[in-house]
Amino acid sequence: MSDKKYYSERNNIRERERYNEKDLSELFVQTYYELSDKKMFEELIGYTDTWGNRIKGKIAGSFDTFVFKRIGKRDLVPIDDEIFYREDDVFDLMELFYDYVSQPVKIQPIREYDKEAGKNEFRKEMNTILNNYGKGFELSVQGYIREIIDTGLEKVVDEKHEFVNDDDSEKRIEDAKKKFFHYKADEADKRGAILEVGAVLEKLKKTGKLGFNKKDENDLFEVLNNFSLRHNRPDQKPNYDKGIFYPWLFFNLLSAVDASLKLQKRKAVIF
Repeated sequence: MSDKKYYSERNNIRERERYNEKDLSELFVQTYYELSDKKMFEELIGYTDTWGNRIKGKIAGSFDTFVFKRIGKRDLVPIDDEIFYREDDVFDLMELFYDYVSQPVKIQPIREYDKEAGKNEFRKEMNTILNNYGKGFELSVQGYIREIIDTGLEKVVDEKHEFVNDDDSEKRIEDAKKKFFHYKADEADKRGAILEVGAVLEKLKKTGKLGFNKKDENDLFEVLNNFSLRHNRPDQKPNYDKGIFYPWLFFNLLSAVDASLKLQKRKAVIF
């Protein structure tokens, strides 16, 4: 799909209608075909070479069984424009294909592929559909579908938070972001994600790596402790709108992690 806007949209004569589930299914199939024509699923599915030999892809055997093993659904592939794909089918397949798509960069004598280039193009193409579907969704850099984040903090969410010699904390932050923002996330998922980020902050504090002054440190953990997420205390706030305060809490805590890591990097440069 192209980002180009044609006459009536470009001149604000009409606004594109939001896509419904039928549109989502049809546009997903069409975009899959377009990307397939660019050979972006060859490394996954396999291909026939110049001499007529069938070269196996990563699926090795049955495409349908490969998909079934990973997402627990049958009869979704090969992608077919005669099939109606429900929202959850489309989202599952988008996330799955994102993990395996690649762009061919060399054809002869041996095929070579650029995985990152393939993922970037796949994500861009699918997001032209997702952004206009329902209330607005996007395929994240991390490979999961979420509601569009338009708080101005997208960069903090999408940034790779790299810890020094602490793969566990790094993984916990990435998992927490996915858990909180995934389109299927419920209240329990969001609470769990907040606690995961809080646990990483506690670890930074205990190891002396947090880097905040005492007042800022106290203020940060007061935020975490005041909303009945942990420690049952009488002075906590049990009744609050979680739909409003959970995002506020998560962004605050994630921003604190981001700030701490940047302070650590600055300190490392100085010394």
